Amino acid sequence: MNDEITQGQNIREMVEKEFGFDNLSDEKQQELVLKMTESVIKRVLVEAYIKLSDSKKQEFDKMMENTGTFDPGKAEEFLRTNVREYDDVVKEAMEELRKHIS
Repeated sequence: MNDEITQGQNIREMVEKEFGFDNLSDEKQQELVLKMTESVIKRVLVEAYIKLSDSKKQEFDKMMENTGTFDPGKAEEFLRTNVREYDDVVKEAMEELRKHIS
C-alpha cells in the first residue's frame, strides 16, 4: 500500500465508486460521501480495535491519545500489521453501509 494514501482516502474512494450519487449536486455528493466515509472509518476502527490483543490495544490507545501528532496513515498501518483480517473488516463495514442504503 502506498504510504501517501490514508485509510480515509481509500475508504472515500470505495464509497465514491460504490455509491456514485450522479443525480445530486457536487456539493451534496461531497457532503454525503464525507458522512458515509466517516461512518465506515469509525466502524473499521471499532471492529479492528476489538480484534487487537490487550497489549496492542494499549499501544493503539497511546497512539490515539496523542492527538496533536496523530497520523491516520500510521494508525492504519498499525491496524493492518496487528489485525490479520483488517481488509475483511473494511469490506464488512462497506457491506453494512450498502445494506443501510439499499
